[in-house]
Order: sequence, then structure tokens, then C-alpha cells
Amino acid sequence: MDISVIIVNYNVKDFLVQCLNSVHIALQGIDSEIIIIDNNSTDGSKEYFSDKYSDAHFEWLPHNIGFGAANNIGIQQSKGKYILLLNPDTIVHELTLKHMLEYMNSHIETGIAGCRVLNADGSFQIACRRGFPSPWASFCKLFGLQSLFPSSKLCAGYNLTYKSIYETYEVDALIGAFMFCRREVLEQTHGFDTDFFMYGEDLDLCYRAQLSGWKVTYVHEPTIIHFKGESTKRSSLNAIHVFYSSMEIFTKKHFNNSTLFLFFLRIGIWLRASFASVFYFAEQGLFMIGDILVVIASIMLATYIRFGNPFSFPEYAYPMVFLSSSLIALGCLLFAGAYFEYSGKLKPVLTGYFASFFILSSLTYFFKEYAFSRGVLLMTIGFSLSFSVALRLLWHLYHTLFGNKSDKRIILLGTNAHEHEIVNALQSAESRNTIIVGRVTVKDETSYAHQLPVLGKADALKEIVYNQEADEIIMLDSTIEISDIIKYSSMFAGSKVRIHAVQEYDDIVVSRITNDISGISAAMPIINLQRLRYRLQKRLVDLCISLFFLSLGVPIVFLFSKHPISLLKKLINVYKGKMSIIGLYQIDNSLPVFGKIGITGLVHISKPEILSAQAILNLNEHYIRYYTPTLDIEILIKHLLRIGLSGFKLRS
Repeated sequence: MDISVIIVNYNVKDFLVQCLNSVHIALQGIDSEIIIIDNNSTDGSKEYFSDKYSDAHFEWLPHNIGFGAANNIGIQQSKGKYILLLNPDTIVHELTLKHMLEYMNSHIETGIAGCRVLNADGSFQIACRRGFPSPWASFCKLFGLQSLFPSSKLCAGYNLTYKSIYETYEVDALIGAFMFCRREVLEQTHGFDTDFFMYGEDLDLCYRAQLSGWKVTYVHEPTIIHFKGESTKRSSLNAIHVFYSSMEIFTKKHFNNSTLFLFFLRIGIWLRASFASVFYFAEQGLFMIGDILVVIASIMLATYIRFGNPFSFPEYAYPMVFLSSSLIALGCLLFAGAYFEYSGKLKPVLTGYFASFFILSSLTYFFKEYAFSRGVLLMTIGFSLSFSVALRLLWHLYHTLFGNKSDKRIILLGTNAHEHEIVNALQSAESRNTIIVGRVTVKDETSYAHQLPVLGKADALKEIVYNQEADEIIMLDSTIEISDIIKYSSMFAGSKVRIHAVQEYDDIVVSRITNDISGISAAMPIINLQRLRYRLQKRLVDLCISLFFLSLGVPIVFLFSKHPISLLKKLINVYKGKMSIIGLYQIDNSLPVFGKIGITGLVHISKPEILSAQAILNLNEHYIRYYTPTLDIEILIKHLLRIGLSGFKLRS
């Protein structure tokens, strides 16, 4: 067998459909097999693919073990001379695998090869070939010198932006989205290092392959389209944290003999992770800053209305009255869910300000010198609530007019038998911001399901798109080949025009494209424990309880616990943030990807010794997805009733 294609799927069944369709075409005439490893997807992948693609082998894992570990399972099952490690959010050119096979057969010194990877908009994906993160390359990447001097060999050694993308050459590392490997290489290196859950495992594999004497090569002629990061968007993982944690694992593993380099690299990683987090949450940060300014302005306005002067309080009250009021309001809004989980609802804002009024009015009983006017406080909360609501309405208006909810102008390329269903989906109530401006013909079609204006022929597509100011192109014609899709993507590289292929009707693909165009997020399970307010509340409770039992409560521990020393050790870990009072149950000494191991928890109170591994996984997942502070209280009460304080002990 020539090629084994291994695809790890996690919550991207819509992308996997079009990936498999393109792979089937690319494998025509090649002795091959397709192996899909599913990392316990929650989007209905198993049900959807149960009666589809009978020539592919599906392996359904009971839980998410990570990208590298899942690929290793596929590698063990594969039979091919060459093994292609492929991401599901890709479209493979019909000649790509033939070109890769020819190249590897004629270049026996190459152990791993990659291809030219394009983004969905046709631009080149610079991460598809890289240099190793040497001290200097890491410094330039982490501190932005590479972005400032992309054509400099000295400063652009990580993403190799100084090299031509239309030449074939040896590189240090390739992207994990497409790695064409010799079986001998994977056998010698034992596949991916499972210490990397996600990110960094491709870099590590290439590094170890080169240490074993193999070349790693970027081949420019074969091409794929990569819809970067789709699995990450649909998971409960903190992608920024996981990425930079993986980089630190790599540096510890391969550069541990350089203490000074590790020190500076960790500083750089911390700075980049901090900047990335700031930019990622920039919108919510602006809301927080805006609400602080709103509270301060409301205090001044209320004071002016009541006393005729915005600064009529005694001098000692400033700036304390501004700081305390704005911080209390900010904290209440945060714990009410007004930030980092904003979905357009105003209820969290109302709840937050009502809680602020209650706390601030209560504090005036304890701090009489700040009890200036209950009327000013009432007006402050009223104005703040009004201004904060107005701020969010303006944000919604902006996104409706100019953002992801703005009107999208669509051009249909060709037609097919399912045009009626596709157009209806695009024009549904949920997708009301889509405007189909017309059709571009591929051949001399005579009849259409929808009578749309004919804008011209496909050979003039570029001019038509720009003249019509189109945002999206939907390719309907089944005669359009993958190579044409890639050609059209490259044609509009650098523009805001996006291309979608719906040559055969499939509810999943049409739904994904409709959501993508209309700006509707894919319906994924909400992970309650990922909400910032819940994490803060949980951490605060952990600190309070652990501090109490590590100080005043030590006699209680020794009086009631059968294993006081073990419990105290656990409480110290809770205080350090390594564990939680109430959390997950540990399985096979492995740490959970998300959440913390608990002293007690949902599994602990359910007789874990008689539960199956799958039942424990299900209970852990239930706790993460449906967590609320009330659930923690129920678990704690049931633990005390069923087991008592003596039950807080280490597992034997």
C-alpha cells in the first residue's frame, strides 16, 4: 500500500466532509487507505458518519486524548509505505498526493515533506514551513522583530518569510496540518510526543526526525487550503495557554542545558502570551474600561444635579469615591456575567448594577464619613445603568452596520440540482444579512431554480466581483474542480472576498457555510466551568476554605479526619491552585486538560470504585459543562452526609 491518510477529527464534521471528498479525488489511482480518529467529538460526528464513507475506517475514542496521541493510534493501525497526517479542516488539490508520492520516491533522503498551504482567502499560510526556535529566532519572533523585518534572513528565521514560497527547499519544521511521512521515520521517532496535547508536536517530530538523519522538506508545487484553527475554536481549551505551554515544553525538552536561554525564552513566552490574551479579549476589555468611565461620569453628573457642583464632596473623598464605586460596580458586573460571555443580553448588566447599589448602600452604614447622599447613589446607579446599556446598544449597532453582522453581498458561481435548498438556507431568517446580488455562469445553463440576474461568465469573475463589491462567492457547479477552487482562492488573495464550495448538497456543509457567511456561531456546548466569573468564584472559595483549615481549622482536621496529614497536603495544593476543594476525579494518574482534580466531587460521592472508566469520564464532563456554585454546594452537602469529613483522604 502506498499511502495511509490519517485524520484526527474533533468537532469539525462539516469541514471533514469536504476534506474527505477532496481526499477521495486526490487518491484516485493510488493504493491507499483513510483512517479517521475521532477525539470524542460532541457535534454529532459519530451519528453523522455512521452510514457514510464506508471505504474509510473510523476510530471513535471515549475521550479527547490530544492531537498527537490520536495520530499515534492511527499510525499504529496504518499499513502504507507513506503516512499522510492531515487536518480535517483542509481541502486537498487533486494532484497534491500524486506530486508528493513522486517527490518522496525520487528523494529518499527526505523523511517528512510538506506542501504549499493556503488560507481560505487564498493567501499563503506562513506557519506551514518554519525554522527551529533557536535563541535568536525565538527572540525575533517573540519580540516582533520578524514582523518588522520580514525580508531579513537575520530576523525572519522562524517563519522563513525571507524565502520564496514558490521554491522547494529543506526546512526545520512543517505544519501538522499536512505532513507526508515515511513510515520508517515515524517508527524510528515513535510518532508524536504525547506530552504535547495540542500545538508544538509537529515541531518536535521534525526536530527528532532530523536528529535521526532525515531531511524535512517544503515542496512548493502541491497545494492545500487550510481553514486554520477550526477545532480549537470549537473546543473548551484556552488556545493561547495551550500554545505557549507547548512552546515551553519544547524548549525544556531540547534546550534544557541552556539555563540563560530558557530564562529569556520564558520571559518572551510570558510577554507574548500576555499580549495575545489582551488582544484576544480586547473587546471585553474595552467594555470594562467603558463601564469604569461610565460610573465615574455618573457620579459627577449625579453630584452636579444634587449639589450644583460635580466635585462637591469633601476633599478626603477623592479619589476614593471614584475608585471604590467603579471597582465594586466592575466586580458585580463581572460576577453577573456581563463580560467574557457577552451574548447581547442586558440582564447581566441589570443584575450587576442592582448588586452594586445594594453593596454600596450597605457600605455607607459602616463608613459614615462617606454617607453623603443616598439620592446621589441612586442617581449614579441609574445613570450608569443607562449609559452602559447605551454603550452595548451602540456596539450592537456598529457590528450590524460594519462588523460580522453586516450585510454580505454574495455571488453564485454556476448552478446545481440543489440550488433551491442552498439559496433558501442563505435567505432564512437567521441569515437575514445576506444579499444574493446575482449569478456568474460557468457554462451555457438554460434553467435555474432561482431567477437571479446573470452578471457574466466565469472568465470575467474577478472584474465582476470587484464591480459588484461582493464579499462571498459560492461555487455551485459540480464541474468546478478542486484545482479551480484553489485557483480562484489565489486570485482573490489579499482581498476580503471569501470562496465557498457547495457542489453537492449536504445539510452539514450548507449549515456551516451559512453560519460562516451570516456571522452566526456554530452551536457548540457551553462549558460553564470555562466562564471567568465561575472560575473566579471557585478560586475565591478554594482560597477561603483552604486558608481556614490550614490555620484556625487545623484542630478540626485532626479531630474529624482519619488521614489528617494527607488532607493537609491536599489543602496546601488547593491553596497553591493545583487542586480544588470540589473538582474532577483523577483517572490513571493523568491530569485533566481542563479543570482541576478535587478533594471531593461528583465522582467522589458516587462510589467511584464501582464505576467504569467511561462513567467516570461522563461524570467529569457533566461537572465541567453544567457547573454552577449551587452544584458545588450540593456536592459538598452530599459528601458530608454520605461520607463525612473523615472521607477527605488520598486515594489508596
